[in-house]
Amino acid sequence: MAASSHEFTVLHAPSFVKFSKSAPHLQSSSVPDLISSIYGLSPSKSFRWSGLQVPSLFRRPKANVLVTVLGMDGTMLNLQHSKAAFQFNLDKDIPVIDTQRVVNNIESEFGDKTPLIVDLSADRTVVDLRSHHPELFHSVPATLTKMSEVLSEGSSLTNSYNLGSLNITQDKDMLLLAELQLIQEILDVVSLNKHLVTDSSPDFYSLSISGFQAVVDHYGEQSEQARDALKLLTEFLNKMTETFRRLYSDSVVVEVITLPGSSVNIGRKSRSLMAEADNLGETFAQRTNLAPEYDENYSVFFNIILWMMIVLALATYAICYSMWHMDPGRDSIIYRMTSQRMKKE
Repeated sequence: MAASSHEFTVLHAPSFVKFSKSAPHLQSSSVPDLISSIYGLSPSKSFRWSGLQVPSLFRRPKANVLVTVLGMDGTMLNLQHSKAAFQFNLDKDIPVIDTQRVVNNIESEFGDKTPLIVDLSADRTVVDLRSHHPELFHSVPATLTKMSEVLSEGSSLTNSYNLGSLNITQDKDMLLLAELQLIQEILDVVSLNKHLVTDSSPDFYSLSISGFQAVVDHYGEQSEQARDALKLLTEFLNKMTETFRRLYSDSVVVEVITLPGSSVNIGRKSRSLMAEADNLGETFAQRTNLAPEYDENYSVFFNIILWMMIVLALATYAICYSMWHMDPGRDSIIYRMTSQRMKKE
């Protein structure tokens, strides 16, 4: 179970999002650009990676789920979707993968429609959950102390999964279990608010899991607790992927980044839930004074009108050219008859 490499694994992608298995290594700095490209949005000019084929202009995935697992090598996971999945080596070239770039791209295109954006991370005391819909997650516990109470209830994941040697009374075990429970709570809330799933704006989930590393660091890589944590995490990711697929009718891309140790982190700069709650009455466009957004079908109509104008212009030029060089005596019965009439007079 020795961790040795960073991996970027695509657990699921719809049929119209195609990856190439022979692609070169992916730079960690290119992950936000890759996700933007999957959405059909413009990446930075420096983005160069042949692993993603050119996405369709007329179809884009409704959601993207990025799960980051610290302290794990990608070869540890035994995922149900591994046969259809794509796994790429991830080269570390920056200390932090900033998903805020993805959020900025989504907001610039769909900000007035308040897309569902969820960013989850936790440390040993406080849960950091950021969303553009903070009112949805008021019931989600904000501290690990409160989360321990949720885990003690009959509806928690402790009753849905076999924890093995993991114990919720142990702090190291508790962090991993709390993070998984939080992700389950988010899924439950989104499932109850399906209008957010069926709207026209894309959704983005960035979910960070650091509890696995805490278990490995405390008990050791070869410990029974580490094996049980790996088994639990694998089973949870499989079920989570299936849940997202059902929610979004398969129009979702699910990725897992595995990072041995904590050398690369996932993060974005954002205001807290309290700051977001103060502005619930304002749209993103109002807060940032953006110009009105174009309709989502703008690119389709633009291409239709553009190419129709080009075809008509070429056709008009060809007609004018042929008439200009026309021989009245041979090519036009009108000119020929007119010429005969003139001779008779």
